[in-house]
Amino acid sequence: MVNTGRPRDSSIDDAILDEAARMIVEIGYGATTIDAVARAAGTTRPAVYRRYASLAQIVSAAMSSRVVFDPRTDSGDLPADLDALQKQQIAFFTDPLVIRAMPGLIEESSRNDTLRSRLFDDIMTPRRAAVRRALDQATRRGDITAGADPDEICDLLTGPLLLRTLMPALGAVDTHLAEVTVAAALDSVGYRRADVATVERS
Repeated sequence: MVNTGRPRDSSIDDAILDEAARMIVEIGYGATTIDAVARAAGTTRPAVYRRYASLAQIVSAAMSSRVVFDPRTDSGDLPADLDALQKQQIAFFTDPLVIRAMPGLIEESSRNDTLRSRLFDDIMTPRRAAVRRALDQATRRGDITAGADPDEICDLLTGPLLLRTLMPALGAVDTHLAEVTVAAALDSVGYRRADVATVERS
């Protein structure tokens, strides 16, 4: 059915995402409510629910819009492409909103199929597309042979960063972790080149 009502106010959309992000960073995911977000955004509870079915969906959207993830990296060099992707991932997983919200979102998604699908679409789908594109480009250049599963390679790159975000005691999400995961991904796809240094264990 075509909606013939007034266009949705994009300034309210932005305010909802911004205020939800601010509140979660300041007081935590569990303490943030739809009512509080609506008041802070200068709108109403029904207006929020016209846009999002739950606080979790607001937060998922806020995380996606807050940290730009560019899947179009194409330097002509697979190590450089994967390194660029991991730097973007580090920016994402070290963002205060992601750090504060991710544990609650993961826990809630275990009980909510819709949220689980939304998180996968918002977080993993663009990353898997970027890795698939990088591997396809490398295969066409002859840098690697066909056969690597891009989804598995993406999980190899993303999994350790997500795990350390959920369990900070394991270590920092930092440049060294990016180097280690990129080296592991390159090894997994059979990439070999003399000037690609092996990352030593600390």
